[in-house]
Amino acid sequence: MRSRARPLLLALFMLSPLATRAATQQLARSHAPAVTPLAVQWSVPTSQVTRHIPSWSATDVGLATGFLALLWVDAAQTRSLARQGWTDFHESNPILGQEPSVRRINTYTAAAAVATLGIAAVLPPRARRWWLAGAVAVEASTVIHNTTSVGVAFTIR
Repeated sequence: MRSRARPLLLALFMLSPLATRAATQQLARSHAPAVTPLAVQWSVPTSQVTRHIPSWSATDVGLATGFLALLWVDAAQTRSLARQGWTDFHESNPILGQEPSVRRINTYTAAAAVATLGIAAVLPPRARRWWLAGAVAVEASTVIHNTTSVGVAFTIR
């Protein structure tokens, strides 16, 4: 949506109650039957919806954040190699293939993040912590291996 359209939509949203009130007053003056404006209500209490959302401890959130950061670094290193044409390098992840494109790397990274955190969300708290710790360990070892053994630069710009 264009940025110019947003203020217009916001203004229409804010003025709609005024327009409804004016139309109701006009109908009342004309002796026509009153029209009730359309109302939308949430029929389920919020507590019923949110009670199924798992609560994550600070440790779980920290592990998930660490996993996402390491996944981002791993993807950045792999994208760097892909942009350089994979000269003297190849990808070791069999899902990605030997020389994946930047698009394939981005798609895989997003899918890996969603799948890992999605699985963590449905696991019980103790299993969640182990799952996330394992994900952090895998990503940390990958980044360390790429940086030290393979020689892929780790730069922050």
